Parts: sequence; structure tokens; C-alpha cells
Amino acid sequence: MELNGQINRRIIIFSLGAIILPLVAFPARLGTEIARASLFNALYELVYFGVVIYFFHRRTTLLKLVQGAGMCLIYRLALGAVFGLLLAAVYSMQVRVSLTLGMSGYLPAILFHVVLAPFILKPVLSQLNPEGSERRSPTIPLKTTPKVEEKSIPPVAATQHPVAANPHPTSAFAAPRRVEATVSPKRTESFSGIAREANGFGRAVSYICEHVSVNLAVVVDSEGLLLAGSKRGQIDLEEWAPLALLLVDGSQQVLQRGQMNGLEKVDLMLKEKRLIVARPEGCYLMVVAERHDDDLLNIRINQALEMIGRFATERYGSKMNPNAERIHVPSA
Repeated sequence: MELNGQINRRIIIFSLGAIILPLVAFPARLGTEIARASLFNALYELVYFGVVIYFFHRRTTLLKLVQGAGMCLIYRLALGAVFGLLLAAVYSMQVRVSLTLGMSGYLPAILFHVVLAPFILKPVLSQLNPEGSERRSPTIPLKTTPKVEEKSIPPVAATQHPVAANPHPTSAFAAPRRVEATVSPKRTESFSGIAREANGFGRAVSYICEHVSVNLAVVVDSEGLLLAGSKRGQIDLEEWAPLALLLVDGSQQVLQRGQMNGLEKVDLMLKEKRLIVARPEGCYLMVVAERHDDDLLNIRINQALEMIGRFATERYGSKMNPNAERIHVPSA
């Protein structure tokens, strides 16, 4: 609130200066002629405003660029209207004539207002691009991830279930315990106390869910079993986990008809959502997020894939084979 008050006071002070200075020079035209209102003049102003705003925010979108230029044009016309009303009061002119001079006739004041408008409104225009500072960050810290709540199944003693009793493991991920991590919406705590074997997956999904647009992120094995998950809101991770396999299998069937292979990632852009399924080492990573024009989510997903790959390689080594169940099936 205090910052907004300072911004408002700054805009008011500069606006008064932009109105009073041309009033001091009036009626001197400084070598210019009385201009006439024209649509082309307004287009020229919009182009100038757009160039200045683009200089302020290089990564702004076209829509926000047009919104900012329109805001500057409206602000310039408002300055001209106030200037025209002051002309009518000081020089006893007709209000209609003074408004015409202030908004489209008296060139020294108009040019002065046009040049200053985007600079006076710079704090307001910066609020149209709140993601700019986030996009310009060159690196993404990997150590400040949220604290998670973990639920793990205790290890089963080898005497109760000997290896010979189950000669056909269904997946390379059957050995590790399944971890489900839930992320709180308030991400103010640091990630600490990592000691269990499956926390490499938990770190990855929790790191992805730090992005405000993410609804859920899960890591599942080749059988669709949940290895780690992070969510926001009332979402059943167990129901979402098998959908990663269904989506990848369906996409592979389509690609096989076109004699294409090597599917690495499925990225679906829906009307309001975005669904991403990637295939790191021997497992699947699925992310469901709100649809935003933001590259930061892609960066987080790529870094999470690297985290999953490193953990899987260090933990499982040569066992990281998505078709590991075929290796253990004895031949007839």
C-alpha cells in the first residue's frame, strides 16, 4: 500500500508539471501551427508509445504492448483536457475552443504531453508485465524447494518374503518404496531432512510445483504405479498416475502408423490447461498446469527431468530399463 501511494503521488506531481509548463508558454506556438484532429496523428502516437514500452519491457507480449499504448494515449488526452480547462479559466476562452486546443490543436503542449506520457506512466506500465523480472532470471535455484510431507511403506523383512517367492518382478521400480509428497500452497519452508531412497523423485515433483500455475506433478513407473507426487488442491494422485501411460501409449500408436518413433515428450495445450508427459530414465513424469505464456515452467520441467535422471542412475544403475520385466521372464 505504501509503494502504491508513492507511485500515485509521483504520477500526480509529474502530471501537474506536464500541464503547468505548457500553460506558461501559451499562447506562444514556438514556430508551430495550429494542428487539426486526425486519426493518423493518433496512430503515430500509438506507434511512439509502443516503441517506448517495448524499450522498457523487451519480453512483453503484443497484447500487453497494445494495452500499454492505449493507456498512454488515454492519459495524454486526459492531460490535454485538463490543460484545455485551465486555458478556459485563465484566458476566459470558450470551453469548446480551449479543449480543442489542449487535446489536438496547440502543438507545443501536445508534443510535450506525448513525449512525457510513457515515462510518467512507467510504474503503471511495469505492473502490466509482472512476470518480466521472473523471466529475466538467468538461473533457477535448486536448493530452495518446499518442505514436503512424506508417507513411505516400511521395508519388508527378507525372511518373510524371500527372493525366490517372486521370480517375476513386474518393474524395475518394484524395489523402492512409493513416496507421495504433497506441497502446501504457502511455499515458505525450505526442503530439508532428505534421507530416504525415493526422495530424488519427491524433490523433482516438489520443485515443479513451486511454479504457481502447476496443479499436479507425478512420477510413475512403467506399470503406472505412483512413485512420487505433488499437488495443489483436492486432487487424487492415484487416479491421475495411470493416465501418463495411457497418453504415451496412445501417442505411440499414432506415431507408429506414420512410421515414426523415439517419443520423448507429449505436450498438450488445452483451452485453459496444459498437460505434459515426459519420459526420463525408465519412468514417466506428468505435469498438469494452468495455460500461461511463460517459459519458466519449461525450465523447471527440464531441470526436474535432470534431477530424476541423476537420481535414477545413481540409485538403480543398470536396472533402469523400462522393459525390465522381460529380462526376468524365463524362456519356455
